[in-house]
Amino acid sequence: MKRDERIAAIAREVAQQDKAILSTPDRRRTVRLWCKGDWRDFAVYKVPTAALLLNIDNRRFAAERIQHERSLGHALDPETNPNDEKSVISILLDAHPTVDGDVVKGAPKRDAEALRTDWQKRKQESPIWIRPDGTVRNGNRRLAMLRRMGSDDGFTGTEAIDAVIFEEDDIDEQELFDMEQREQLTENFKVRYTDINLLITLKEAAQGHQIDWHDDEDIDRVAAEIQDKVEGGRLYAAIQLRAIKYMDAYLDYMGASGQYFKLIGQIERFRDVGKTMMKLAEHPDEAADFLRLQFAGIKAGIQHGDVRAIGTLFLKDRDEYQRLKTKVFDIEDSNESPTELADPDPQDLNDMEVDGENDDPPSTVVGFPIERVKSSIKNGIDAYKVKTLDVSSTLEQAASRLRIVGPDKVLQALSGDEKKAVDAAIKEISAWVDAIRTHNPNE
Repeated sequence: MKRDERIAAIAREVAQQDKAILSTPDRRRTVRLWCKGDWRDFAVYKVPTAALLLNIDNRRFAAERIQHERSLGHALDPETNPNDEKSVISILLDAHPTVDGDVVKGAPKRDAEALRTDWQKRKQESPIWIRPDGTVRNGNRRLAMLRRMGSDDGFTGTEAIDAVIFEEDDIDEQELFDMEQREQLTENFKVRYTDINLLITLKEAAQGHQIDWHDDEDIDRVAAEIQDKVEGGRLYAAIQLRAIKYMDAYLDYMGASGQYFKLIGQIERFRDVGKTMMKLAEHPDEAADFLRLQFAGIKAGIQHGDVRAIGTLFLKDRDEYQRLKTKVFDIEDSNESPTELADPDPQDLNDMEVDGENDDPPSTVVGFPIERVKSSIKNGIDAYKVKTLDVSSTLEQAASRLRIVGPDKVLQALSGDEKKAVDAAIKEISAWVDAIRTHNPNE
């Protein structure tokens, strides 16, 4: 059904129901919603399900949509392409949706099955929200479920559905956006936003509040204004906003601006980047190098706890931090391969939970010396931790590690890409042994 046809079909039903209600006004059904700073009663209408359109701009799956569109080779258009409508339904309802030919397919999630069972038992509990052209703004999963039930299962009785119709001259996009977010916090049978889509949604909300991403005080201002859109209050909202800030910076740095799906599962790392960058407020001259070092770690796939450890290293052991920074930057600068942020492996994404993403997935960077950078960072962090041990414990740990690295492994490393680093380490160890022998009276 085309847009004009949808508008006409919905308008006809509304007019008929308004006319019928004139004789029995007490039968008018309404729903009470928080809007524009107050509670308002909105009329509920029965609208034809066939006149409704799944919202392709649904923020619940914003990152995944971009990824699937890239795989399909075109933008999803559920209005004119039946396969695209099936794809959107799969993205909304299925676990692990992947592209199969020219359509996205997956297996139904347990909560989607629960939603289906509940609808069959209790029918519709609350009205969906739509625009006059039938675009669904709140209730896309329910409509997707009904579409699938009708086409796959032959389910009947859903030719019409209860809806609240928001006219644009009454409820503008910003207000509707705010209403959607409040509703998502309490919606029954809701699917929580994945971390990445929650952040994309919060970014949009923050921009609606005219945020200045370069001003930490302004980030805190906006966090206070949108704190009701996250479960955790103002401080937690500020953490999310700074995660967004450094996600965007990282994507720009990697030449992948706006491709948030490439960061699915990595959000905790960027939350920690935001937290550690706050600690550098008194060291503005160091901020750029510090951020570059953290981004190098993220490219190498270090765990999010190691991101925090780099901050601890900077604050508590500046000499060790400088050694680590110099080593990692040297590795990066000597790398001649083009570096690119690739799409995440679908299998890795399949292992992630919707509301508890794996926050330490493998690196998706190609052309980058991942293992060398990762081991350098791990070693730098370890060097700081070892300083808290007594001498005997430190020497025992060093000896146990050296026993593992026998002559054959060392010779093999000296003939490969690690030659320079291994040679430098051997010389440092030899110099240390010579110094101990010189000062040891028992030698």
